[in-house]
Amino acid sequence: MMNTLGIYGGSFDPVHNGHLAFARCLRDTFALPEVRLIPTGLPPHRAELRVSPQQRLDWVRLAIAGEPGLVADDREVQRDGYSYTFDTLTGLQAEQPDTLLVWLIGADSLANLPRWHRWRELLELGHLVVAARPGFEFDRLSGEIGREYAKRLVTATPESLARGKISRLPSPLTTISSTELRERLARGDDVSALTPIADELAASGLYRTTP
Repeated sequence: MMNTLGIYGGSFDPVHNGHLAFARCLRDTFALPEVRLIPTGLPPHRAELRVSPQQRLDWVRLAIAGEPGLVADDREVQRDGYSYTFDTLTGLQAEQPDTLLVWLIGADSLANLPRWHRWRELLELGHLVVAARPGFEFDRLSGEIGREYAKRLVTATPESLARGKISRLPSPLTTISSTELRERLARGDDVSALTPIADELAASGLYRTTP
């Protein structure tokens, strides 16, 4: 039986119920023994985040406490310089050479993948899983990434897992976003329905706009 490891990277700024739903769905759909949630350190594709990498990592650890198979990984938080997915995946592969990496991104990230560092090689580093986003239409993917997606697409089952393939995560669409969560926290709203760490986020005051 093939060894597998789930990978779910992101800013988690901050972590919310949608992130946890995706991680659980990835674990359960592909029968993965472990899914690593990897908060971004210094992201190359966006402005530096207001909240420190270490704080976001601590919140992820808190949010997944007691969740079977979900593990927080600090490798990008500890890394100097930009956090490239290519470096993260090749590092994990070097540590576990006999393991197939099953890595998850959002559909919006898939559409922008040609802007990523060494993106063609990324597609060969494991089995890519894509989570749908509200309003995103997979059949409108165009150009190189549209061709690669169509060529590599397989069903989302443990038996279909293979290096260089792509599957769509069969998860329910979630409308929760970190942007909305930050906006609500800035206003001082109750966000307990959106994240398991609502009290900790509110107490930190890190997203609160001073009136």
